[in-house]
Amino acid sequence: MRHKNSLQLFDYWSEKRAGRPAPSRTDIEPADIRTLLPGIFICELSDQQTLTFRLAGTALCALFGQELKGTGLGGLWLTDGQRNARRTGAAVLRGATPAILSLDGLSHGGRVIQAEMVLLPVTGPSGARDRLIGILSVFEPPYWIGHEALAGFSTTGIRFLDQARDPVFLGNRPEIDLPAANTIAAATASAPGGKERRRIGHLTLLEGGRQD
Repeated sequence: MRHKNSLQLFDYWSEKRAGRPAPSRTDIEPADIRTLLPGIFICELSDQQTLTFRLAGTALCALFGQELKGTGLGGLWLTDGQRNARRTGAAVLRGATPAILSLDGLSHGGRVIQAEMVLLPVTGPSGARDRLIGILSVFEPPYWIGHEALAGFSTTGIRFLDQARDPVFLGNRPEIDLPAANTIAAATASAPGGKERRRIGHLTLLEGGRQD
């Protein structure tokens, strides 16, 4: 985990599970993690086996320019990554295995941000692991967040944590690099007028304008 918010939520979740594979939803007290709430989300597994947002923090909603409650977790990804995102969420619940995702986010205007997402299993009223609590943290948030919405995420790496081993340094399993086809490409080449030309997915961008 590279972001302090990820580590803080993981530590809280670990404390609340108290040796169990996962804590109960009733063990999670929002007041305990109030400083993290803007990036926190909770998803529930529906009858159609789809993870749907029951709660989404204001910072996460601001990234996409809309209220996310009631929408699917997989919908946060670009089309090519949605199936893998759904499989990752299902794996976290099935194996009670926390996951850390390294993400690139592509805005509708072609800007790119880097972020980290943590997915942690939680049990619902029935006792089944049918919910996820997670947090999305952006590295070096740019000025345009809240003004230019994201089109979606691309997963650049996944790490699953083995709870049976000591997670003090959270390095018990290496991050899995995903194939280049599933990431946001950023190859550069010269373009007319001396500008940089960048390929992001199927888009060609000409660099220019503000750089902050």
